[in-house]
Amino acid sequence: MKISLCQKMTAATLIALSGISLVALPAQAEPATSPKADGLSSATAAASCYEIKQNDPASQSGSYWLYTPQMSAPAQFYCDQETNGGGWVMIGRGREGWSDTYEGKGNEADIAANPDGTDAFSPVQLKSTTVDALLNGQAPSALDDGVRFYRATDKAGTKWQNSYAHRDQIQNWSWALSSWANWSNISFDNGPTSPWSKTYPGTMDRIAQYSSTVNTILFAGKAAQNWNLGFAFGPSVYGENNATSYLWGATPTAGNAIPFTQVFLRPKLTQSDLKFADIADSGTPASTQRALPNSYSEKMRWRTSNETGTGVVGEHNTLVQAFGQVGNTVFVGGDFKNLVSADGEVVNQQFLAGFDVNTGELVRGFTPTFNGQIKNVIGLPNGKLAVGGEFTEVNGKPAAGLVLLDPATGVTDTSWNIGLENRNTGGVVAVNTLDVQGNYLYVGGTFTHARGNTSSVAAYSKNATRFRLDNGGVDWTWRPLFNGTVNGINASADGKQVFAAGYFSTVGTESAFRLASLNTVDAKLTAQWNWKPSFEEARTPEWSYQFDVQDVGGSVWTGGTEHLISQYTKDNFTRLSSSITKDGGDFQDLSYHNGVVFAGCHCGDGMYQDADSWKNAWNQATNVQQIRLMGAWDAETGKYLPQFNPQLKGFHGNGVWESFTDSNGVLWAGGDIATSLGAYGVQNTVGFARFAPRDSAAPMVPTNLQVSVDNATDKLSWTKSAESGVVYQIIRDNRVVGSTSESTFSLNHQDGARYFVRAMDSAGNISASTPVVLSPVTPSTPATPTPEIISQKVVSTGDQWQYKLGLAALDSSWKDVATTETGWSSGVSTLGWGGSNLATVIDRGDKSPISVYFRKEISVNSLDEVKKFQISTVADDGVVVYLNGKEVGRKNISAQQPTFTTYANTAPSQSSATAAPLVIDVSPNQLVEGPNVIAVETHANWRNSPISFDTQIALDREVRNPQ
Repeated sequence: MKISLCQKMTAATLIALSGISLVALPAQAEPATSPKADGLSSATAAASCYEIKQNDPASQSGSYWLYTPQMSAPAQFYCDQETNGGGWVMIGRGREGWSDTYEGKGNEADIAANPDGTDAFSPVQLKSTTVDALLNGQAPSALDDGVRFYRATDKAGTKWQNSYAHRDQIQNWSWALSSWANWSNISFDNGPTSPWSKTYPGTMDRIAQYSSTVNTILFAGKAAQNWNLGFAFGPSVYGENNATSYLWGATPTAGNAIPFTQVFLRPKLTQSDLKFADIADSGTPASTQRALPNSYSEKMRWRTSNETGTGVVGEHNTLVQAFGQVGNTVFVGGDFKNLVSADGEVVNQQFLAGFDVNTGELVRGFTPTFNGQIKNVIGLPNGKLAVGGEFTEVNGKPAAGLVLLDPATGVTDTSWNIGLENRNTGGVVAVNTLDVQGNYLYVGGTFTHARGNTSSVAAYSKNATRFRLDNGGVDWTWRPLFNGTVNGINASADGKQVFAAGYFSTVGTESAFRLASLNTVDAKLTAQWNWKPSFEEARTPEWSYQFDVQDVGGSVWTGGTEHLISQYTKDNFTRLSSSITKDGGDFQDLSYHNGVVFAGCHCGDGMYQDADSWKNAWNQATNVQQIRLMGAWDAETGKYLPQFNPQLKGFHGNGVWESFTDSNGVLWAGGDIATSLGAYGVQNTVGFARFAPRDSAAPMVPTNLQVSVDNATDKLSWTKSAESGVVYQIIRDNRVVGSTSESTFSLNHQDGARYFVRAMDSAGNISASTPVVLSPVTPSTPATPTPEIISQKVVSTGDQWQYKLGLAALDSSWKDVATTETGWSSGVSTLGWGGSNLATVIDRGDKSPISVYFRKEISVNSLDEVKKFQISTVADDGVVVYLNGKEVGRKNISAQQPTFTTYANTAPSQSSATAAPLVIDVSPNQLVEGPNVIAVETHANWRNSPISFDTQIALDREVRNPQ
């Protein structure tokens, strides 16, 4: 059954999840008692769609509020409450054009507001952080129900398929479904009568391909479909390229039609699974997103030429390969022919240029000339710029592979007379790597001898050497002999080790396969670095060369061929973490800044966290994320940081060869780069791109929180923080219950509720909260006792009555409380003559009266408590009943004003009259406080007819404090 459209949201309702830009919620009221998690408001947000369905089995599909401790505040999501028991949360929907990036796609709120229909064809995907927050730390691989794909199977959208696939091994959500991965328990529900409703055990694929028709879910771009991503069917299913077809195809003959698809997960979380931490009276601390660069590149101001300066095209001749900084100038080196501004100006500066660190503008006064490409640059403590590469001439004079320049002008600095030689037959000097630590400049590359400022004799120091910074001389005590090129060199900050990576297999007489750790005294190995290549066949001379090495304090990182980046201990080189990229490619650069390792590679597909085997990466990976030529890893834990997810593309697939973080925290990435994705679209950032730090500062704390009570409502007010554009989150008793951009908020009152308010900016950074403010306790009102109805028998059979025979007319006051009539007799009921079971037989003498008059006084106190007053009397033969002189009922008497001679209408027997008494419900308003008189006149149907009289009276009292 097709899921119905939910009601469109009429206000901006999506509120912040950790690290996500959001808009404010409308104010929501919360019940005074602990609310059931029904998801109908932010204050009653549920842990999951599943919990809503469990609490209310009749709940319908639509938009609901959900909240877990991993979310900064409640937010609205679409819940499918009908399919397969309900409880499914939609995490994405759309037709062609899905994304495999960590950030998802589109405005997340659109999923809840607009889950289906032709106007939902443009894909929207929740951010991966949002999906992980909905799982509350649960791994996608732990979801028994797997991932559900609800797909249209015809162009009209009248036929649908539910398919299910379990995501194996993966610990965090990822949209990198285009990367090969293990899936299991895959089923296709095409309807109860379809022969194609089948279940398959599992596969390693980009999700699953079991048929050429509908039993295929292929999340991979195809040339025939213009490389659009989506959850495609097999090659025998075709679509149409229009705005209404639920099956899309670039052309009518392009197979692998992409259907409109909704993607669901079913985390079975309830309130008992949520652990909200108790908040101290001082409030919550600030919470900020990790300091990382923005994934969007900065606006391009300058770029390199598309062409190389040497005319050579290849991965070792990429456009940009070096960055360094001296003062306010960032230097960019590589193999480029010229520079081009954003306005199209061409400046004929080859191989090396300087740019202002604050503005990004070209430093036009820096104009050195080289006859070959630049591989590395570094600023020296004396303010000079060291430059290494594959050149033999600088500024018109000989300089083989290494030179010092004036950073302002590019003029060669002659204060050091240094040089490198390659005395191998046909050998050429090349400097690939430079590093400064302590009193030394470390140099690595291809050379055999080094000559310093203190001696005209060249030291034999094969492929690596170091110069003293205090005098420019070669350090003759530190001369390693690498038998192959050194690509990367990095000295540890503690001054104890120098790490090297390259094509070598020995250092001196000791084995050192591609990686080495040297001491800083005599360049001997500190320990054997016996590492495992990612490609087992690779431990041969032509394989597994390593490009770079980076010390991060507590460990050391390496990157190289067979797509492997690894982290090791520094004492015995035990591997701590590793990642593999597939389908491409090798890691070529490592840099370190602020706890993050940045790595460049010619990789453009998937990053497999915790894998170390190129052949079996998908069997080892605990996480798979998209990577586009560059990524970031936590330097301590070794975990990939997908929050930094730049979208870079190159000309030749050679990738990023250098990265550098400048003094403003801007990350520069260089290599074979053609374009990058900026905040406003794709930019032609040829050669290099810059990525500014993202906002990781908490907003100012709101102040002066006050809580008052007005008409059973808690009214909150506070002073806004100085930062504009923030949203204020209201916390009550450890949970966020609402958000607003205003400085006031109202909720239903709770005595002593603990309130806090904090601010969240558009980047998802959250301020510390205000200290606690308690809701006032309203004065207690004595509880109104529960009333109790007490029934009382006021007059019963056997009670005493006054009576008088109707031998003459009585004074009209005979039935009043105060009467002038005298001569009354008395007796207990039942009274009368001629009948049976009479307690008092009335003596008539020799008379034959037609009527007898009875009266009785009763006392009624606390009249306000009387709720019911009922008279029941025997009409034998006829009666008229009075209360305090006013008639309240009669039976079997027709005369309007009966006299003592009036006959009753009929003559019922005593037993009939007793069985059918006259019952009169008298309004308590007719009673008076104190004495009340009940008066009854009884009439016979004929003279000497038997007469009997008995009256009972009952009343009900509402007593609030019965004794």
